[in-house]
Amino acid sequence: MTTMKKIIAAALIVTLPLVIAGCMDDFLSHTPPVERVQDNFYQTQTDAEQALYAIYETLTFSHGRSNDGFHPFDVVSNMMSDDAYAGGSGSGDQPELVEFNAHNISVTNGKALGLWSDRFTGIYRANLLISHMNDIDFENEETRAYFDAETRFLRAYHYFDLVRFFGNVPLFERPLVATDIRVQQADPGEVYNFIVQELVDIIPNLRENIPAAEAGRVSKWAGKALLGRVYLYHQDYAQPVLGAGDLPVSRAEVVGHLEDIINNSGHELLPDFANLWGRSGNNNNEAIFSVQHITNTFGDWGFLNGSIGNWASTMSGIRGVGFHPVYAQGWSFQPVTTDLNDAFNPDTDSRYFVSILDPVAEGVNHAADEMFQWQGYAFKKFYPRRGDTPSFNVEFNWPYNRPVFRLSDVMLMAAELESANAQQYFDEVRMRAYGDDFQQIPATRANIMEERRLEFAGEGIRYWDLLRMGLDTAAQRINAQAQSPDIEINFRPERLGLLPIPQTEINLSDNTLTQNPGY
Repeated sequence: MTTMKKIIAAALIVTLPLVIAGCMDDFLSHTPPVERVQDNFYQTQTDAEQALYAIYETLTFSHGRSNDGFHPFDVVSNMMSDDAYAGGSGSGDQPELVEFNAHNISVTNGKALGLWSDRFTGIYRANLLISHMNDIDFENEETRAYFDAETRFLRAYHYFDLVRFFGNVPLFERPLVATDIRVQQADPGEVYNFIVQELVDIIPNLRENIPAAEAGRVSKWAGKALLGRVYLYHQDYAQPVLGAGDLPVSRAEVVGHLEDIINNSGHELLPDFANLWGRSGNNNNEAIFSVQHITNTFGDWGFLNGSIGNWASTMSGIRGVGFHPVYAQGWSFQPVTTDLNDAFNPDTDSRYFVSILDPVAEGVNHAADEMFQWQGYAFKKFYPRRGDTPSFNVEFNWPYNRPVFRLSDVMLMAAELESANAQQYFDEVRMRAYGDDFQQIPATRANIMEERRLEFAGEGIRYWDLLRMGLDTAAQRINAQAQSPDIEINFRPERLGLLPIPQTEINLSDNTLTQNPGY
């Protein structure tokens, strides 16, 4: 059985306690209709593996499979930035995504609720496994240690998404029960401290090398990369904007972790940027940690949770393609802005034709009149390719992994943190892009930020980099995209770049949760 098929089976087992917890006492007195329930589940290493895979499965939830669906992390993040519009067939096609693009997000937006609940589902599953970790009969204590470390990494990763999206979120380290209604929000600084301390504690216990059969599991290098990303976001956004205090790690320590990845992980920049993408690029040696996506025969319109494919692919494909030997069609969400397209130099930057699809230049039929906010360009890294077409339920099962951390990101983070080798790392990323046309420019923060925009175009990183550059800069860059005549785009700095706390969650908390500023 493949890793991802185990994930699906495990999800059904591990989520069962959620259902049982909400039932009445007289029902609980009956014999459960299945043999494995929470009280007799967490016993063997196989049990722990299934429970851990069920947490990994929640990473694919970020790609739009629960609540109202259609809220992949990268798609939503791109729409909120200056790199993409909402798109689709019209303003009534997923209007809640249009709200993200317009920065006019309702407190009842179902996609925002999905981003919230997907991650808290992962945190619940992680807390459940952690609470039973010492009850499980592992082969040895080293195995117990890295299972615990992976689980805590995934919990920290989900908390980082939550504190970025929502700012003011509850923080808990145990499974919630039905009586936990009035859970208080933590100060954002407390959440950042929790994430960083967790990473510092678990990095020594994570494995350096992940077997090929377990591709997609967290390595020591992934833990160090997440530490770097959290540290930069905290320094540039959480401290000045949210007033978060100092972290329990220094800049020098973070740089040391990033340089350890560069020098000792075995990961390397692939010579050809094009080889990072497509089905053949999954789990390449530049990818430090990736969300795994595969084709399977479970997910369809009646059972969205059966899909572990990359929904961003269908969402990003353009309409009206018909038959083309390379490209399939999709729903035309997140069309690329002219501003991003023009930021590339297609004559010298090899990343352009890998990152951006110009259907006119490539002779691809398309229905421009049927595509909302269409500016002539689509994202290409996860674009659906006809040769990879799933055999069942095409919309939900594209097999393109989403890289969370690539080595180029680590190198640019180290450069931004003013490593002694900053210019070298900056140059290496750019030399791959420009080849014989490479010309050295200084590794200033402004140049690094522009390089990040080009290197990670379409990967859901730009919005968070804009917030790191300051709320006024984010407003200027994002609101400049209001050249699209279809909707009004108005990033409002008083909202701090945050989403609203879902109103349903405020109601469920008996109004214990408080709304974010500006909503």
